[in-house]
Amino acid sequence: MVADKPSKVQFNVYLPPELVRRFKHQAIDEGRSLSAVVETALEAYLTTKKGQ
Repeated sequence: MVADKPSKVQFNVYLPPELVRRFKHQAIDEGRSLSAVVETALEAYLTTKKGQ
């Protein structure tokens, strides 16, 4: 039996175009999806905030 992947939800945010462009380029440079890069950034942000 194959383990189920964790579910994901979609949500919309409004960001400055330049920030979106930078994230897209970062994703391409890393060979990852835009969603994966944003997920990593959000996790890092929350980890930092939790430690304060």
